[in-house]
Amino acid sequence: MSTSDETGQGGVVPARSARAAGTGKQPSLGEQAGTGEQPGSGGARGLRYDSVIFVAVVVFAFALRALYVGQLTRSPLFDHPTMDARYHDQWARAIVAGQTFIDGPYFRAPLYPFFLAGIYRLFGDGYLGPRLVQALLGSLSCGLVFLLGRAAFSRAVGAVAGFAAALYWVLIYFDGELLITPLIVFLDLLVILLLLRGARKPGALIFGAAGLVLGLSTIARPNVLLFAPAVMVWLVVWSGPRWGRGMAWAVCFGVGALVAVLPVTARNYLVGGDTVLIASQGGVNFYIGNNPDADGKTAIVPGTPPDWWGGYYAAIERAEQALGRKLKPSEVSRYYYGQAWQFIRQHPGQALRLTARKLRLFWIRWEISNNKDVYFWAGHFTPWMRWLPVGFGLVGPLSILGMVLCRRRAAALFPLWGFILVYMVSVVVFFCTARYRVPVLAPLILLSTYAVFWLVGAVRRGRWRAVGGAVLVLVPAALLVNITHGAPRLQHDADSYWKLAAAYQRAGQPDRAIQSYRHALKEYYHPRDPEVYIAENPFVHLGLAWLLSTTPRDDLRDGAEALHLVEQAGRLLRPDHPLVLDTRAAALAELGDFPAAVDAARQALAEAEELRWAEEAQSMREHLAAYQAARPYREE
Repeated sequence: MSTSDETGQGGVVPARSARAAGTGKQPSLGEQAGTGEQPGSGGARGLRYDSVIFVAVVVFAFALRALYVGQLTRSPLFDHPTMDARYHDQWARAIVAGQTFIDGPYFRAPLYPFFLAGIYRLFGDGYLGPRLVQALLGSLSCGLVFLLGRAAFSRAVGAVAGFAAALYWVLIYFDGELLITPLIVFLDLLVILLLLRGARKPGALIFGAAGLVLGLSTIARPNVLLFAPAVMVWLVVWSGPRWGRGMAWAVCFGVGALVAVLPVTARNYLVGGDTVLIASQGGVNFYIGNNPDADGKTAIVPGTPPDWWGGYYAAIERAEQALGRKLKPSEVSRYYYGQAWQFIRQHPGQALRLTARKLRLFWIRWEISNNKDVYFWAGHFTPWMRWLPVGFGLVGPLSILGMVLCRRRAAALFPLWGFILVYMVSVVVFFCTARYRVPVLAPLILLSTYAVFWLVGAVRRGRWRAVGGAVLVLVPAALLVNITHGAPRLQHDADSYWKLAAAYQRAGQPDRAIQSYRHALKEYYHPRDPEVYIAENPFVHLGLAWLLSTTPRDDLRDGAEALHLVEQAGRLLRPDHPLVLDTRAAALAELGDFPAAVDAARQALAEAEELRWAEEAQSMREHLAAYQAARPYREE
């Protein structure tokens, strides 16, 4: 299965042998980079072709993304972000207002909130501007895929890969979210492109620039930093006998990365008196992915509240209670690193199986949801997205074949395949979800496109033995990616309808919220027996009951149904839970039983204060005051 001399259309310059011809010496890094068409091959005409293709890819990608964003405006979450997106939004708005968001060192990497804050300053504080900017950034990333393919393989491979990236529905979806993903995808692709260009024409400036961009990517998502030492080793080892120059290039690369990272480290120390390289969340995330209850994909510390701030403070409190003192952010992180390593040492077999499971999750075709079910939210408001032809079930197996086919040029193409493998390791040691896999999708699309070109060329030339060898790689790869028995299935639509209802509720659309709550309840109950509840989520009952009790719209309120829903929630949760009591009080007040409402509200408040739920307790005081004044509570 020789693959060193073609893509299937004769568009690739032959790779050099492992020894320089006639000398028996290891070729230098620049000599080994004889892959792909040389930049500017074809002269001015070639540059015109490249410019036209680049613009076509970017325009096509932006058209799809702009259409998606336009339709996304119908979602209640468009103007009311939740979980991580809400966290980024709050942080960015605090930056714009000149306010402190979290005291001390950064808990999460800061680049994306500052990026978002810059957009708010330029285009106002609406939510359309950031999404359109990210749509443009994602489109430029598709253009970078073309340039990468042009540098590594051929103009044709790059063009097809660029359009394939434009059509990849997961990339479109995340370009519309207020998340780090579109920014880090762009930066990582730029790093790979600069390294490939530097391999062809080495120099201190280009490797320093690559290091700087990697440093910026690191202060967006710190796990990318693992790629830096791998690149530095590559620069030294594959410089051959000119290892001194390779060492100098590696230093330039490392210095470039430090130029971006060290100001963040210095800021963390000056503001918080604590040594935190970029962000202090590493230990918590490592524990989430390596503990006795870990499943490889759930992004919550076991036993902590599922909401962002509740989980954040509960994780800190747990560490401080365990050690019996107040802790700095770095100490909280070290505590959770220690807990995770303790689990690994004490249960090596379970830890090994968990790691294998996470590796499997990284390569399955399902897009594992984190804050939101990507399938539900993409399909509910933009159903056409699900019909786009490019997905991981196709790209995953072909990219594995592409890596095998490139094995004889492994040294020259290390920035491409090396990034995939190193980044994969940096995810698998924590936990796997769809958005953490996104940064490798574009490189995988490029390798899968190369594999398709190679297969077509081999079939045309009648190289059936080589085709047979490729099939022996492709078939097991396809089975690995597409057979998902025992892997996580799509999140049940009930949870998504519940989140949709809560979003409509926050957006002040009670009629749609009630409709979505009813959809959620229908999904939770057994389809053939409406008395059998197949999933324990009492908060759906409580959310609907609260709306039926407190909405200002007379045509939507129903106190009797609300009280029935509260009783069901009490059986699923517990009758004396503060939220059950608070919602029961609202239903009783709607029915006019104010003495019982006051009694339930007082119990709810006492329970919330005992649990130190400050925000909830304040709301419950307002509810109690209304009932004591013999009037039902109404949501604004």
